Amino acid sequence: HNNFIRCFFTFCLLSLIMFLFACSNSKNSQASNPPNQANSSAKLVVPADNASLERWLKTELAKNYQYRETRYYYAAMGGKLDIATSVSATTPQAEDSKGSYSTTNVQEKGVDEGDLVKTDGNCIYLIRGSHFLILNKESAESKSAVISDIDLNDSINELHLYGNRVSLITAPYAPLQTLIASSLIAPNAATTRVYNYDVSNPAAPIQLSSFDFPGALQGSRRINNTIYIITNHRIDLPSPVYPSDYYLPTDNFSIEAYNQANTKASAENLKRIEALTLDKMLPIYSQTLYTAGKAGATKIAPIVNSSNIFIPEPANGTDMSLVISLDNLKAEPIVTSSGVISSWCQIYMSPESLYLASSNNWSWIEPALEVAQTAKNAEPYTSLHKFALANGVGKPEYKGSGIVTGWLNNQFSMGEYNGYLRVGTTRGGWWGEGISNRLAILNEQDGNLVETGKIEGLAQGEKIYSMRFDRNRGYMVTFRQTDPLFTFDLSDPANPIKAGELKVNGFATYIHLVGQDNNQLLTIGSSADDNGTITGNKLQLFDVSNISNPTVISTYPLGEGWSEALYDHHAFLYFKQTDSGLLAIPY
Repeated sequence: HNNFIRCFFTFCLLSLIMFLFACSNSKNSQASNPPNQANSSAKLVVPADNASLERWLKTELAKNYQYRETRYYYAAMGGKLDIATSVSATTPQAEDSKGSYSTTNVQEKGVDEGDLVKTDGNCIYLIRGSHFLILNKESAESKSAVISDIDLNDSINELHLYGNRVSLITAPYAPLQTLIASSLIAPNAATTRVYNYDVSNPAAPIQLSSFDFPGALQGSRRINNTIYIITNHRIDLPSPVYPSDYYLPTDNFSIEAYNQANTKASAENLKRIEALTLDKMLPIYSQTLYTAGKAGATKIAPIVNSSNIFIPEPANGTDMSLVISLDNLKAEPIVTSSGVISSWCQIYMSPESLYLASSNNWSWIEPALEVAQTAKNAEPYTSLHKFALANGVGKPEYKGSGIVTGWLNNQFSMGEYNGYLRVGTTRGGWWGEGISNRLAILNEQDGNLVETGKIEGLAQGEKIYSMRFDRNRGYMVTFRQTDPLFTFDLSDPANPIKAGELKVNGFATYIHLVGQDNNQLLTIGSSADDNGTITGNKLQLFDVSNISNPTVISTYPLGEGWSEALYDHHAFLYFKQTDSGLLAIPY
């Protein structure tokens, strides 16, 4: 009973500290210019030299540990904070250019996305838990379908298939022991592991290589033989101390004793931070090559050097988004990367560019920029970072950054066409007041992403549930009681136009482009009555051949239930055949 009271009191105290800390951050973030004005910037800069980068990182680490009682609550209480990505079940997707078999449903043609199942028309390549399975399609209805079953003993997140190669991206149950032993990364730090296999003989896959990259997987994309892996890595002390190292609770909890222990732990951590050198702070990766299935020596090297680390000005925190390029064309894959000081990111990738979108709309993440906000109700914003791609070869090259107000719904809220990035965001305060939506068009200019045009004040009181961009067109669905489908003419980047609007009950969570020249939209979402009460789910088909006058062609009620396709586009299979299309979703 006493232990419960003590833990409950501690939880309440730390919750109060976190609230006051968040309020302090909100007040301190009112120093610079508001977003979307000419002098607001998220431009990334390279530190002048290694000494400058080392000092900057130490300063940020010291800030973190000064507030360690709020940031590391779980660690102080003897727990573990796990930042792992969740992966929902998916199904293979269709692509018009594939006549005989379906492929992964992707946002942009030419940019493949990791999935849980893929096929080359002859075999089915499937991941289930820690198992990598290969099935013979000719006997898929029988047990003999499984011709290979490899247990990696790692939780597999994504699968890429290209030619006779398969790459498996996993979240290891534990970091590579050699990395911990080297004291170059913190224990329990997240790791992303990649296994490469030759599947020329599907019944006997041969492992070619494996890589351990620092950070938790944010997502991956592939162009030809190059896989782009984006992880989030927190630069931290290899071996910090906690208040619990100096304080043993008794039957009577003492906040004074805990504060004294916290002071000692903070002082020791600051001393350890000051003793760090740059090479001990920069993340590393490991590479193991295989010959005839036998592992060679493991090589360990920095994943990024100081000249390829970019810091928004101004910025804070030690979370780093790593953009890793893994070119598997040669026997020894080529690894290049860049690092951006940034919190967790949404990822959008076209054949020409990679964009990272980092939002401050989570109250427990410090803003990446000191953007002025209203004192009572701060408005979230999103930082956008652009990297150019050299046709899928070599390291992504940083090109510029910018800021838009509001937060993104998902990756489909971004789309690039003719070098212009279109972004749809929902605006409003921390607690939901003043909700509205906007669409902005940005262009790269002298290291900045600058707005060339925008539409604001869309659907007051509603939020974005789905978006899709198609060349010089855009589509947006919002919801409160009815579902407005907005259509946009984006042919003039300086003057985007809301072309049409159609209101129906319910809302769509995913928009798929179908029909001749994409003149129809096939959507999945929730149905609702006239009062906005959700009544189930539905499919709808829209005619957008006249962008100024969108109309409903057909509605198919799905009724009560749930489908992964509602929020995971990989679970949405539209297989284009001769004169018709086949839709398949799990339900």
